[in-house]
Amino acid sequence: MSLLKELLLFIHPLGFFWLVIGLWLCRRLWKREHRKVWLPGIAWLGLTLFSCTPLTAWLLFGLEGKYPSVLIAEAPTTDAVVCLGGGAAPSLKEPARINFNSSVDRMTSALGLLAQGKAPVMIVTGGGYRENGVWYSEADAAVGYLKDTLKLPHNIVSMGVCRDTHDEAVKVSAMFKEKGWKRVLLVTSAAHMPRSVAVFEKAGVVVDPVPCDYISSFNNIGDTRWLHSPKLGSLQGIASWLHEIIGLGVYWMRGWI
Repeated sequence: MSLLKELLLFIHPLGFFWLVIGLWLCRRLWKREHRKVWLPGIAWLGLTLFSCTPLTAWLLFGLEGKYPSVLIAEAPTTDAVVCLGGGAAPSLKEPARINFNSSVDRMTSALGLLAQGKAPVMIVTGGGYRENGVWYSEADAAVGYLKDTLKLPHNIVSMGVCRDTHDEAVKVSAMFKEKGWKRVLLVTSAAHMPRSVAVFEKAGVVVDPVPCDYISSFNNIGDTRWLHSPKLGSLQGIASWLHEIIGLGVYWMRGWI
């Protein structure tokens, strides 16, 4: 059955075109047309490295390991739980008017901390989505779902539309200083945690990191073979890694970290 699943991957566009290009390169090399293959060969090799090997998982593992994993029951008690956005998007079609994605672990982890009494309040941040000239807030949609649909009795506050992680840190920092808080639990994806901690601390917020949403195969129960069929998840993983690495550089140049 596992072999059948592997073979089915070559029907998908990524696996199909990877196979076609690979066969084309083999044919050109067989005919000794070396000058025609070096550029597409480099592209095919890069695609192979990032989609058929654990290279992506290894790169993500480096980011995700910057801060240790924390069990909800063992997290310290602080003044607030800060749940960074990215785990959902407002929706005009969904019954609950919100669409959660694969990073919903941020929300579930933050709610777990709140339910365990690790803080009296939960702060929810997130980006904005524009439709027909109207802005819709991820944080407002999430808080509306938690309070209006799930009827959670906890104190949950939305930060409205935030442009980026720096904007989230600035808004939380203002509340942090206004309330006289000492420290907060910062919940976000493990790969995003290094940049998040840096920008929040730069903004004057003392944080206890609670990383979640681990996506590297080295941090999950699963297969870490050295070679496998092309997987779209690996390409999505390298995109996430590049986003964080470039983000760290941009934030440093802007003086945000």
